[in-house]
Amino acid sequence: MIEVSTSILNLNEEDYIHSFYNLETAKTDYFHIDVMDGKFVPNDTSKRMKEYSMALSHITTLGLDVHLMVESVEEYIDSYIELEPRIITFHIEAIKEKSRILDIIEDLKRNNIRVRISYKT
Repeated sequence: MIEVSTSILNLNEEDYIHSFYNLETAKTDYFHIDVMDGKFVPNDTSKRMKEYSMALSHITTLGLDVHLMVESVEEYIDSYIELEPRIITFHIEAIKEKSRILDIIEDLKRNNIRVRISYKT
């Protein structure tokens, strides 16, 4: 089975609701949310991605695929978990306490969230 996760990073900010509708009718499976904090990676999309995610939570039943490119992984997980994402990807090197990695994964799985681990090269 192939699943499509469509990034909404570069949507037109003035007409993003219409773009969400078009993507949903095009049969995307997930809305890919690229959350960047401006520290772990140069760009900061955190405010815009949270706004988009909140809007999506009110207008669609499609899943969120949240990609956290942030230093404070657990803080961002806590802020997105209320939106019930289907997938969360985080960068393993962003976790300061390596002993927390398995706990984070187990917590996400208990919330029926698929986990993906990434490594920034």
